[in-house]
Amino acid sequence: MGSSQPAREEVEPDRPGRKVAIRVAKWSIAAIVMVGLAMAARSAIRQWQSERLRIGLAIVEIDRQLEQLKKSPDANRLDVNRRRQLEIQRRSLTASLPRLGNLRWDRIALALFLYAIALVPPAMLLRSALQSLDQRVSRSTAIAAQLIGHAGKYVPGKAMVIVLRATALASDGVTAVPATVSIFLETFLMMAVGASVAALVMVWLPVPTWMAVASIGVALLACLPTLPPILRQIAKRVTKMDGLDARSRINWRLFAAGWGWSLLSWLLVGASFAALIAAMPGPNPLPPAPQLYAIATAAICLAVVAGFASLIPGGAGVRELVLTTILGVSIGPVQGILAAIAARVAYIAVESAMAGASWIYLRHRRRRQVSVPR
Repeated sequence: MGSSQPAREEVEPDRPGRKVAIRVAKWSIAAIVMVGLAMAARSAIRQWQSERLRIGLAIVEIDRQLEQLKKSPDANRLDVNRRRQLEIQRRSLTASLPRLGNLRWDRIALALFLYAIALVPPAMLLRSALQSLDQRVSRSTAIAAQLIGHAGKYVPGKAMVIVLRATALASDGVTAVPATVSIFLETFLMMAVGASVAALVMVWLPVPTWMAVASIGVALLACLPTLPPILRQIAKRVTKMDGLDARSRINWRLFAAGWGWSLLSWLLVGASFAALIAAMPGPNPLPPAPQLYAIATAAICLAVVAGFASLIPGGAGVRELVLTTILGVSIGPVQGILAAIAARVAYIAVESAMAGASWIYLRHRRRRQVSVPR
């Protein structure tokens, strides 16, 4: 009794400083995330403006050539044909000019809505993974943690994704190690399923052989770490679970559930990207809806997986390169470039809004829990 009092006196003075340190750390993390998001959004907007400028200069050059042909004193048949070709090019470029009046806003709204829904299924996988590691977490907390983690993708190194999600999960008493393992499990399964969907579709698309072969290779490499026998070994080493415990919890049932939730998410992302492509101006007619959906799904799946593997914040540059390469072959370079840039801007907006809403929800819930008298 007498020995416990001095210990309490030693701990008490440190609590205010510890609270301040935690608060400073949280706001520092929030500031870093906001800077990363702002930089990614600014880069995407600059790309859009650059493409607009490029097309605008091409139109100006055509106008100059047309003016020269008009001033030609001896117009011949070749000049007439040349003028007709230039006029066709000008109409095509004008139709492709990225401006507010040329965009289909109803399709953009549909794309944003579908992408927002697509972000939720992986949270169910995250919750299943946590439950397999004997961690109790509510659906709302799992969804909030999953959504708030997307903001961390735009910070170098991508470790911020784990920090944000683990911090959110801690509100339900989830400890750090199981949280980290579950986050890795969810991420690897999402990437494996995305790579597999891309490979399956790419085999049937009119793309160069090297693209199809590369997508199959990426799918095989991405799937390997997600197989239950390998995951068990990882979980045993990281969480110190015994062999029997790991075998009973990290099993093929969890693997199948992970594939189901991840597949649902990717199919919704593909639908979102297809709507976004259809919203962009372009000189060429789009393929039929089923073919466009297949192309969009394969392109966005492979682009996101490649961006994740690059470890570049948000996969900046890598995603756009993959998208424009696949879409350039399938639907045309102009719409491919515009869709890739539009996806960057639109998806950052959705992820930021949903991460912000999740942060507000968790903060409000914590205040409400603190205010409830015990």
